[in-house]
Amino acid sequence: MMMHDHNAEGERFRKIASLSNNYTPPADSCATYQATYAKLREFEKDLHQHIHLENNLLFPGAIAAEKQLIN
Repeated sequence: MMMHDHNAEGERFRKIASLSNNYTPPADSCATYQATYAKLREFEKDLHQHIHLENNLLFPGAIAAEKQLIN
């Protein structure tokens, strides 16, 4: 279920990146607008790192530990 959620969030941020021209604010945008885009970019990077750690380290480790407990 959580991997499904991860896929959905990845897709959501691909859409946000696309709609925002890959987090590129308009040339005439104010500092707040620019900061918002920068924070969105940073959040997406952190989110991908979080998803990577869970999908590739935490979840496989938990599955392996569960199998050991069952056997």
